[in-house]
Amino acid sequence: MKEDAILQMLKKEMVPALGCTDPVGIAYAAAHAKKYARGEIQSIFLELSPNIIKNASAVCIPNTQGRCGIPLAAALGAIGGTEEKKLEVFSGITEEHVERALELLVRGGVTVKVSEEGEKLFIHLILVTEQDRVEVVIQDSYTNVLGLSVNQPLQRSPANHEPKGAGEGAHSFLSLSRIVSFAEKVSLEKLDVIHQAIDWNMAIAEEGLKNEYGISVGRNIQKFMEKGVLAEDMANWAMMWVAAATDARMAGVNLPVMSNTGSGNQGLASTVPVISVAEKTGVSREKMVRAVTISSLVTIYIKNRLGELSAVCGAIIAAAGTACGVVYLLEGTEQDMLAALKSVLGDVAGMVCDGAKAGCSMKVTTCTQAAVLSAVLATAGKGIQGTDGIVDHEEEKTIDNFIRMATEGMGNMDRVLLDIITKKC
Repeated sequence: MKEDAILQMLKKEMVPALGCTDPVGIAYAAAHAKKYARGEIQSIFLELSPNIIKNASAVCIPNTQGRCGIPLAAALGAIGGTEEKKLEVFSGITEEHVERALELLVRGGVTVKVSEEGEKLFIHLILVTEQDRVEVVIQDSYTNVLGLSVNQPLQRSPANHEPKGAGEGAHSFLSLSRIVSFAEKVSLEKLDVIHQAIDWNMAIAEEGLKNEYGISVGRNIQKFMEKGVLAEDMANWAMMWVAAATDARMAGVNLPVMSNTGSGNQGLASTVPVISVAEKTGVSREKMVRAVTISSLVTIYIKNRLGELSAVCGAIIAAAGTACGVVYLLEGTEQDMLAALKSVLGDVAGMVCDGAKAGCSMKVTTCTQAAVLSAVLATAGKGIQGTDGIVDHEEEKTIDNFIRMATEGMGNMDRVLLDIITKKC
């Protein structure tokens, strides 16, 4: 495996994101449409896959003083979204933009429909202004414009199709062995994206510890450690930092994070625990960077096999990466990493994704605990065996079993979850 190919993959899959990526994708579609539309906005129509609706309904939008909602995300994208910033489309939103967006919502200017297309990540947006009608289709990734039309029938562009999973993507040439070899040999100067991820993702974690956000999981772990109710050990330390980062992000804090495979929470959950364990154990900066590289690439490896969006929580995949990174910090072997990865998947594989929200910090914390415990057990020669449950003796078969469970086994889960969520609104 050529070093340049993996470096290119890291830069493609780890990109800055401001706010939850599902409302970001909606806003990006609206901002892209507005670029081709003249005059005042009259209406916005959205047709969204169940996964997008599930993940975009309850999470706070940056620069809106804690507001949330799919219609608001679309309105803000059209009114004040910065399209060229991509996953940071909300970065230029002002109070005036929020006021104008709310006025559009009061007029009933935004409507939402559940898509029947069958794609996991699908956004079809129609923007109507005084002079123009613009249609945009986004599919497979949050900024992948598959179709665009201005005042004419929609034509989709197969050339822009970016399928993932089911035989495509990074997993075709990645393996745990290749990831470890790359991370141990690559020059640190070439890992700019990892250095940036460490700085940004820890910055939002620090913000999450300073102030009350969401259900403040991170701050409360810190409080109970200070009181002696919880031990200040490696697992609780990692849980505290990643929970704080997720608390702040889900509350819409105006700080970017380095995402992983289209998810900000996966970016946090695959970096912050490893960084915090590195700091707790006092290893060198170089060791930390290489460990975060392993964790990030394992996350990319598994997520690309699974594909964009699913019924399972992305924190599971990030935890598998984290477990491998922590094993590296603890001077474990590649075989120990494989054992830790298997234990994570055998432990928390059934955790469902029931939408992006404040409670995601609890899920990230649970998976982080599983990751650290799996890593520690692996270095002691222990872990879930290949005869047990979805875990197999081989690396790829274990991952494939996890994917089968997440896709075939949970095929109708997203519809059920969407029905539960929408009936509460």
